Amino acid sequence: MTMSLRAYAGALALCLGALLQLCYADTLDIDVKMYQDSNCFERRDDLLILDDTCYANLFTNLTKAYKMKIVGFDPASQQLDLFDYTDDCQTLFTPKRTLSAGKCERFIAGYFGIINIRLRASTCEGPDCSRLAVTNQRFYSEEGCQGLPYQIYTYPVQNECMRWANGTQVFTVDPTNTKITQVDYLANDKCDGGMQKRYEMENGLCYPLYTDRAPRSFLW
Repeated sequence: MTMSLRAYAGALALCLGALLQLCYADTLDIDVKMYQDSNCFERRDDLLILDDTCYANLFTNLTKAYKMKIVGFDPASQQLDLFDYTDDCQTLFTPKRTLSAGKCERFIAGYFGIINIRLRASTCEGPDCSRLAVTNQRFYSEEGCQGLPYQIYTYPVQNECMRWANGTQVFTVDPTNTKITQVDYLANDKCDGGMQKRYEMENGLCYPLYTDRAPRSFLW
């Protein structure tokens, strides 16, 4: 399946981590405190990142995307791999770098960061929990969204700029949690202009897709 199918079919199932509701099981998210300096004194930004998810790189023009992947889960030595890409997370710009949680490390585009792993779970309470809100995108082999989904994709819905094959895109949810809005920025690297396509999608509604092949339906 291609990124264009994911973007234009836009089948999303809403799960709000911010309201402590889980899509499937307890999940780990990545908290990054960005700094201007190598001593991590001068704060630049705060990021809450989905594990192993392709984000648009808004901090430099040298690369178009980045993602982080948790690779060390031991609380005493948590580690993450950081990847820089020249496209939609297919072609590496430089070899991956492994970063240690809880330390001031070189991050992206000359910035530094202190990275921590946060639990997103219905039972998690307190400031160390993740409050990331996400959507799930589900495709089904059968009509009417019957059976188990055979492909599931997850996206944040707090207006983060995500990278996809033909540009960038953002996802948001309305205050009632019933409508998901997707905006595609075609051939744009920063989610800030150019030709745009907007989709408004109803949470929980099954839509038909192809009649002669899978996926035959998708569910928000």
